[in-house]
Amino acid sequence: MLNGCRSKDVILAPQIANLVGTWRLVEPDSSYTVTLIFALDTANPPLDITPFLANGKSSVNDYSVRLFATIDGMMSAENLGSTKKAGTPEANKFEQRYFTNLKAVVRFDMITPDKLRLQHGGESPHVMIYERIN
Repeated sequence: MLNGCRSKDVILAPQIANLVGTWRLVEPDSSYTVTLIFALDTANPPLDITPFLANGKSSVNDYSVRLFATIDGMMSAENLGSTKKAGTPEANKFEQRYFTNLKAVVRFDMITPDKLRLQHGGESPHVMIYERIN
């Protein structure tokens, strides 16, 4: 049996490493302060796909989601869960649309170092834009 060498320090491609941090939704609708926080899933080191344990605050509830990113800009989401607080009908509708779109994410790209675009297969316009807040 051979044991491979594996460094404990993970080296990420710049476009993947730039995802780590806190982002605020600015488009298509920024009526609410919606955040998305990317943190590396350190229990599952990246190989070809980099796993993230992401979380944030939507219009009503806190949420968490596993996101997976590849060096070529592909992204997918699974296991989105949220708290179950009561909100206004408008805030609840916004949140359900946001969650549907986040679960349908398919690509990401950095417009600038502080601006992230997520493309999704959900409702039009099929794009969510975030700005880095830290």
